[in-house]
Amino acid sequence: MKKRIIKIWVLLISVGFGLTLTGQTFTNTTSSAGIMVQPAMGDMVIWVDHNNDGWLDFFGGTESETFFYENNGDGTFVDISLISGLSTLFPRAAAVGDCDNDGYDDLLITSFHTSVPTKVYRNMSGQGFVEVFTATGSSHRAIWLDYNADGLLDFISASSAGNTVLYLNQGNCSFEPASDLITFHSATGSIPAAGDYNNDGLQDIFFASTNTSKTNRLYMNVAGTAIQDETFSAGVSDFRNSVSAAWGDMDNNGFLDLYYGNIGSNRNVFLYNKGDGTFEDRTIAAGIQDAGDARTCTWQDINNDGWLDLFTTNHINPNRLYINNTDGTFTNIAAAAGIAGPQDGFGISWGDFDRDGDLDVLIAGHSYGVRLLRNDLNNNTSFLNLKLLGVFDNRSAIGARVTIYSQGSMQMREVNGGRGATGQDALNLHFGLGNKSIVDSILISWPSGASQKLFNIPSRQFLTIEQEGNIPPTRFKLYYPYPDSIYQTSTVEFSWQLSHNPDDSNPTYYFLHINSPEKDTVIGPVYDTVVNVPMQSWMSNNACFWYIVATDGEDNTSSWEQFQLHYDFETSIFQNYSLAKKGFTVLNHSIDNSESRIQLQLESDLELTLACSLFDLKGRLLNKQDIEVPHGLSTHKLKFTGINSIIILSLRSGTQQVYLKIPLK
Repeated sequence: MKKRIIKIWVLLISVGFGLTLTGQTFTNTTSSAGIMVQPAMGDMVIWVDHNNDGWLDFFGGTESETFFYENNGDGTFVDISLISGLSTLFPRAAAVGDCDNDGYDDLLITSFHTSVPTKVYRNMSGQGFVEVFTATGSSHRAIWLDYNADGLLDFISASSAGNTVLYLNQGNCSFEPASDLITFHSATGSIPAAGDYNNDGLQDIFFASTNTSKTNRLYMNVAGTAIQDETFSAGVSDFRNSVSAAWGDMDNNGFLDLYYGNIGSNRNVFLYNKGDGTFEDRTIAAGIQDAGDARTCTWQDINNDGWLDLFTTNHINPNRLYINNTDGTFTNIAAAAGIAGPQDGFGISWGDFDRDGDLDVLIAGHSYGVRLLRNDLNNNTSFLNLKLLGVFDNRSAIGARVTIYSQGSMQMREVNGGRGATGQDALNLHFGLGNKSIVDSILISWPSGASQKLFNIPSRQFLTIEQEGNIPPTRFKLYYPYPDSIYQTSTVEFSWQLSHNPDDSNPTYYFLHINSPEKDTVIGPVYDTVVNVPMQSWMSNNACFWYIVATDGEDNTSSWEQFQLHYDFETSIFQNYSLAKKGFTVLNHSIDNSESRIQLQLESDLELTLACSLFDLKGRLLNKQDIEVPHGLSTHKLKFTGINSIIILSLRSGTQQVYLKIPLK
């Protein structure tokens, strides 16, 4: 009986919600706004405030027309296509971002013609655009991101032919391919969307694949210096012809969830972020499976209640506007809200063009060019619209994360450099607040790792926030001791990547942390990226880990990873020693199983010849070779073959001999 009462109550709520929509719909204001794009096969449209007057303008294109409209601030637009410098293009997709940090947003554009590569167009202080960079190879879609968090916008150019490249910004909108450092799988899809899914402060990249023989892929950003394919371990693999993707925190728990649209498939897919690096398919349970006939998708708070809603467009089926029920489920109100059409919309862009406190939408699609739909769903709710301006970080703040707290509730958004199939929403972050009049606090996490806080912010306003505060040391990786090697020497050398202080000439210094369940120690400050540590018996615990903290005296940055420390304190009869007089010392040794090599780091008081012999545990000689050791520090590699267990390495020079017990697996 109790369950039945609950079901009836939910039904009444739904009915009541539907009744409130009467007379409150999206209104097609295309003609009254002065927009006259000719009907044609169209792919894209995006909001961009090209002249920094606070009113959203828009750029877009069809296969026969490229258009640019400037907002007059009174609900109407004027056509500035000819003077924009972009009227002769045939754009298939575009993204907005300030690549030279001059305060004016530039454009990243790919073409209808796949033979035309991705190009960057600089905004000439609101007086038109000029081409300043051309990538190489074919392109399908490109997005902005600050991959290495250096304050300069980078971009990814992707194509269905596998020509996917990360271009790193060298300053002033000049780019170099990062192919030597970062290489994407040859089967990577052509539709990227960036978002920090694991909350480490760095933008990761999901690629939707339009090829049913190739899976979608998720790449984790490794300290801004590498990528790691997490497709299968994260549970995001899918071969269903995906054509668009968007990140958004649908349940306000601080983790980005993922939605992607499929075409020629049974349904679209909603992947819930479990917060442990993995995702769970909750599409059916959430009621947002759609028709598997997708064009594009995006997360936005359409009704200003403080919860992200989902809008998707389809090829031959009606659009869907899924309103968030705040309990993990959604209700499609597209027909009642007057946004079930126009259908076949490739490009959509949400933004508050009339500055009335709710999000309006541009839809570009086949046969009708572009439509502007004004949001009239709810004009009585509170909101907060934020424009972020980076100072050390990229000026358009792409990759920055904003978390707001208001009367016990939390919301999180990221500034995005491109999503969906061909477009991007306005760069300003829009927060619906329901009936709340005050935001208790705002936390901004900038791509560099810098944090900024504001308190007691009144709602119902458009607020510009410029970056302030200290920039912490840059992110960095650990080198060695390696987590897959065992160390036995009395002193072990620790090494890590250089971190530097971006906004100060003072050097960064470091603290080495070694922790086990029973003890821990901190060594520092260290002013270099290497330190020799006398080892202790407690460090031989199987659960011993080490990591580095870099500091500028004000803010700290921890190493991207922490490594397990495998130290063998009990070496039985195999002792490592050096003569009191002249001789050699083994500072470090490790195993590279992939190359079947033992790496030795030695320190010698003189030049000498070292006889190296490998034995198994039964004392049988397996290999023997001599190496020449110079005076001072040196590194050597010894080859081993056909061994898969513990070996003994004998090192002899004159009367000095050292034995090392080395597990190979």
